[in-house]
Amino acid sequence: MNRTLIVAALTLLPAPHLHAHQSAQDKIPVLIVSGANNHDWRWTTPSIESMLDESGLFDVTITYDPATDLADEKALASYQALVLDYNGPRWGEAAEASFLKAIRGGVGVSVIHAANNAFPGWVEFEQLVGHLWRQGTGHGRFHPFGLEVLDYDHPITSTMPNFVDHPDELYHRLVRVEGFERTVIGVSHSSKESGGTGNDEPMIIVGSFGKGRFFHTPLAHVWSGQEQTKVSHYDPQLRTLIVRGTEWAATGEVTDGLAQPNHLSLEEAQAGWRLLFDGQSTRGWHRAGGEGFPDKGWTIQSGCLRNTSGGGDLLSDDTYRNFELAFEWKVARGTNSGVKYRVRREGNALLGPEFQILDDAGTNEDDNPLSAAGALYALTPAQDKQLRHAGQFNQSRIVCRGGQIEHWLNGQLILSADVDSEDWAARLARSKFKSLPEFASERPGHILLQDHGGEVWYRTIRIRDLDLEDGWESLLQEEGLGGWTVAGKARYVRDGDTIIGDVNGHLGRNSFLVTDEIFEDFQFQVDVRIGESGNSGIQFRSDYRERDGVVFGYQAEIDCSPRAWSGGIFEEGRRAWIANLENHPAGREAFRLAEWNHYFIQAKGNDLRIWVNGVTTAHLVDDNPLLTGFFGLQVHNGNRGQYLWRNPQVRRL
Repeated sequence: MNRTLIVAALTLLPAPHLHAHQSAQDKIPVLIVSGANNHDWRWTTPSIESMLDESGLFDVTITYDPATDLADEKALASYQALVLDYNGPRWGEAAEASFLKAIRGGVGVSVIHAANNAFPGWVEFEQLVGHLWRQGTGHGRFHPFGLEVLDYDHPITSTMPNFVDHPDELYHRLVRVEGFERTVIGVSHSSKESGGTGNDEPMIIVGSFGKGRFFHTPLAHVWSGQEQTKVSHYDPQLRTLIVRGTEWAATGEVTDGLAQPNHLSLEEAQAGWRLLFDGQSTRGWHRAGGEGFPDKGWTIQSGCLRNTSGGGDLLSDDTYRNFELAFEWKVARGTNSGVKYRVRREGNALLGPEFQILDDAGTNEDDNPLSAAGALYALTPAQDKQLRHAGQFNQSRIVCRGGQIEHWLNGQLILSADVDSEDWAARLARSKFKSLPEFASERPGHILLQDHGGEVWYRTIRIRDLDLEDGWESLLQEEGLGGWTVAGKARYVRDGDTIIGDVNGHLGRNSFLVTDEIFEDFQFQVDVRIGESGNSGIQFRSDYRERDGVVFGYQAEIDCSPRAWSGGIFEEGRRAWIANLENHPAGREAFRLAEWNHYFIQAKGNDLRIWVNGVTTAHLVDDNPLLTGFFGLQVHNGNRGQYLWRNPQVRRL
């Protein structure tokens, strides 16, 4: 193979980044096929190489002699994807047979721009590409145009903003050839004013050829001798698309921000974090200046809160004074938005300090640091930031502790401000907020997601209330079982920090030791050990049924049977199983018989979550919730053996 070290001088692009879970050893091997084209392949091939390199995902090799190099079946099979930047003579029987064999065997293909012009009469290639430049195909003038995503269920486009003003050549009337499975997942409008058809034309095409996946885009035109057309490759929107398409062709997946979005680990929950958006529902948010969630402008798309403008600002239901707020965000080209915090109504406006959400390159805000991405808008600029370009997720964090405010971007502290300092007072006096002396001060306020025009995607929005940092309370008094009441005939005793229950023969079956106090929103943790096989549970938000005094309410299951549904949610005395572990093998393996097991339960409104030994075993959003009640430790069945609960603690939310 002919390896090149050519690097295009793409000075308009941000610094490359390596995804956290992508090491140098497990990069995706890809081969760019080049060496002939009626376009400027001597420039476009190293440009495509730089797109793939800057993502940190790929190990890129280039061949400029495909007739020779593609004939090597063993070498070809070592790649996960082939990127075609080729439109020239046929490769010959050996290379073509090896190429088709590799793809049918599972090697992916990316077809870029004029590669769809190639090989008239090679039937298998024409069937693979599917949409070809052939007689009758054309294009209007080189001009900026948009691209509309048609399918948000596909990995390539699942969280991809629509293109805005992408400068390129727009192919129209591509000739469709019947053959293998393919789908158009993105289109651009070919306007008559630009010399086009007046129709939507396919710009992102995906499909399969044997076991191989193929991605095809007619975008990325660069003509020899026309320097100005290189702008098509400079556009971050196109670069992101080619990276996403090539990764999908190679692996069937697309790397996009955090590996587990909208996920809360046990460690995070124990530290006080909770999700403000879970990727599925709009609860916890309402339209600013009104009730309910906006009926336009804001949607849940591919696990994200997506804003396309027109719905107004979005406001958190709860208020926060001292907190850490973390979130992922991406924007379409040219978008300007913001996340505000400690928001309060000042006259007719909802005002608060703002973490600026912006596509710096597409809005020309680089020269205005007080309104560039990451800035504390109009007051403090961001410093030394590593901003990912439009269409890529950024991870941000806002910390407010007393008068101290911090903004973080992609793991780096980019600004720190002290609202009690002389520097802040001087900045405030020069700003549009000078008439508000308490602006950004330590006081409770809402979180606000701004609707400012353009397209913004948010996910993994989570918050830690620092005012609750040290809020853990033991549910055990100094001695005995004061504060608890036995419901039933089981025996409960205390030994140090441990409560021990036994079934007392058959007399104590389905008994409960319940707290005298009632709890609403909380985090609860306890260690559990079952000496022998049996069945038990931890009641929460439970109560006594009036007609017969029977305990009812939510139960975090302790199930020592072969079924192994420990950590599921059973509703005692009402609906029975409402979140079992039938389809959750990892959850069923979390509980360990005859060992100590850590249970962590979080209830916030109708959002219920359970972890067992650090594994999320249940997450339920209950449409018919119980919102308050006591805790209870159940002794359920068996003739002998003991049930042990150690160090029960609660933190009120």
